[in-house]
Amino acid sequence: MPTAAVVGGGSLGMLLAGRLAASGCDTELWTRTSEQAARINSEGLTVESETGQAVIRAEVKAVPINEAAFFKNGPILLALKQTALTPDFLERFARIVPDDATVALFQNGIGHVEKLQLALPGRNLVVAITTEAAQRIDSVTVRHTGRGETRLGNVTEDSGGHDQDLEDLLKQAGFSVSLSKQVREAMLRKLLINAVINPLTAILRVKNGELTQSPERLHLMKALFLETYEILTPHGLGDEAELWNHVLQVCDATKANRSSMLQDVSLHKETEIESINGQICRLASEQGKPAPWNTAVTTLVKAVD
Repeated sequence: MPTAAVVGGGSLGMLLAGRLAASGCDTELWTRTSEQAARINSEGLTVESETGQAVIRAEVKAVPINEAAFFKNGPILLALKQTALTPDFLERFARIVPDDATVALFQNGIGHVEKLQLALPGRNLVVAITTEAAQRIDSVTVRHTGRGETRLGNVTEDSGGHDQDLEDLLKQAGFSVSLSKQVREAMLRKLLINAVINPLTAILRVKNGELTQSPERLHLMKALFLETYEILTPHGLGDEAELWNHVLQVCDATKANRSSMLQDVSLHKETEIESINGQICRLASEQGKPAPWNTAVTTLVKAVD
């Protein structure tokens, strides 16, 4: 039986753990709190469909992150947000991750790969860029609010077939997965999508699909998109029209989803705005370009937060 550990009991971590366990994978879920771990161990993990119907009830072994032991049984899927990758966490994480472990990085934004390379030298790091959408309903229930695509790519070229092993595991769990040798471009595409959708849904307090439902919102989206595209293009982005259509397609495919940033704002939690639009602002500064739209949404989200 395949085994895996998922780190993070938020919406994405619960979705990954629930579907992996339901597919026959022996799955551990490392949660932030002992209360969530106790409930999952007692009640199991429920994954709902977009309409709110329970489609999966899975038995998952849950462990508080600060009690997690050395894990040498299989890949580790890191589903924490960048804000959780603190020096204290990374120091502890490095102690319980074997030297030959494969770690899949599901973070939004950019900057986390370099941070984890420093914290986990010698490990097999695989970047995972996903547009799967999920909403945590409570500590034992997650709703799969939009099906997406997940692209995997080894951080280093000599990492072997570790992304292939992860692809097989995630496909077995019912996810749509592909391998990519252009992982940097895939990260930039995801950054562009997040930089447009996440802050605007958080500020306007709307679901992803509602962003496209008025000319005024579309105008905001397009202005933020064009500025962000101009800043990211020198780093290797593709065709402008194709990318704009892709942003609209993601909004439609995840129309019932409340973005992770909107969920964080609603719960008065720290958002990933600095890892997304804040990073866009820093890249613009390095290029000597203005970034008024990204600066504005960064400031507004931080003010709300």
